[in-house]
Amino acid sequence: MIIVRQAYSITIVGAGSSRTPALVGSIVDYKERFPLKQVVFFDINNDRMSKMDDYIRLVLAQEMPDTEVIFTTDKAVAYQQADAVLVQMRAGDTHMRSLDEKIPLQFGLVGQETCGPGGFAYGMRSIGAMVEMVHDIRAVNEDAWILNYTNPAAIVALALHKIFPNDKRLLNLCDQPYSMMRSYAKILDVPQESLRATYFGLNHFGWFTDIYDTDGNSHFDVLKAFLKDNEFKPYNAEQRSASWLETYKRVNKYLQFFPEYLPNTYLQYYFFPEEIVAESNPTYTRADEAKDSREKEVFELCAQAVGRDTLGNLEILTGSVFGNLMIEIAESILHDLNNEFVIMVPNNGLIPNFPQEAIVELAGRLGSNGPVCKPYGDIKPFYKGLMEGQYAYELLTVESWIERDYTKALQALTLNRSVVDPQKAKAVLDALMEVNKPYWTLEMK
Repeated sequence: MIIVRQAYSITIVGAGSSRTPALVGSIVDYKERFPLKQVVFFDINNDRMSKMDDYIRLVLAQEMPDTEVIFTTDKAVAYQQADAVLVQMRAGDTHMRSLDEKIPLQFGLVGQETCGPGGFAYGMRSIGAMVEMVHDIRAVNEDAWILNYTNPAAIVALALHKIFPNDKRLLNLCDQPYSMMRSYAKILDVPQESLRATYFGLNHFGWFTDIYDTDGNSHFDVLKAFLKDNEFKPYNAEQRSASWLETYKRVNKYLQFFPEYLPNTYLQYYFFPEEIVAESNPTYTRADEAKDSREKEVFELCAQAVGRDTLGNLEILTGSVFGNLMIEIAESILHDLNNEFVIMVPNNGLIPNFPQEAIVELAGRLGSNGPVCKPYGDIKPFYKGLMEGQYAYELLTVESWIERDYTKALQALTLNRSVVDPQKAKAVLDALMEVNKPYWTLEMK
């Protein structure tokens, strides 16, 4: 029997991202199970968004002709009709990302967009942009689900929970555990949808403690045995840049020291920071790599659609982990499917021996009433100690933004495992604050 599902309206915030065409490919791939009556593309940077306008319109006209397509820079138009708002904004665009990565390297510190000093600076920009966006949405639409993928998700999630504690339709999400599950599925040669995870941690700072299938069979020991003797690679390694392959490769190195659980790939920045700095090019970072590869390729493809009446032989970009997760989560919530994902939620006793107000990342289900996570239980001292230090960094970062407090920002960076040295923390904070004046400023309290 064919089940005809209700069609919904979604808005994509940050539609000028070079990831958007592949997200549109995911919308097309899921069109039978997640039909849409309207898709609104919104960005404050119309120059970037307009580069993809013709291509996206042609793809959706060919594949989903009954779906209304709107491109806008008007907030009211963007949010009024939305059942779900999918947020992938980057406050400061690629220019500020480049500074986030390069400035820390000048001080011998990890230059990464979500971790360490760069993640701090990006987080301080993202908090302000996200708070403004939530106010804008709620001014015209009280019921829309706000599904936020804006980084650094841990800092943004904690800030939004503090500022909007009663907004039950505001979720913060990350695609990295989902992406790793796809890689595990390839290693095990099983469909990804047949796998489930037991996982705990903070965003970009967590561990898989079991991987099992829907029949209840654990594959965890098989995976660990494989990774003991084989290099860990993303499922689409042949399409990934060299720096991403290095990110996965250090999972093997981590397991040489701590083989109990499988780590999130981002833990490399906190366990091997000196090694990563030594291998980094201070004048050419991932921001440059992305601009010269994915962004260049996407914009060149989209440029070929200008002036065309049909898509013709132009490729429809598909297979995006990021895009697939966004659509699967919106589908699970709006159609009340209660499918399982690794998601961020307030702790509230899920990990009893960890701060209750923290935003933790655990396996859980998503339906029309929001997230429901299984209690994980107490965590062991090693992981508890690591997480408490990271959570203190996140909390002090959020408080420094709310209070405009320089001292708390300095404390946050000194606590961060990728920094530690207060002299370096102060030097990099001052340098980052100088270039971020249009977005955030701090004062001595």
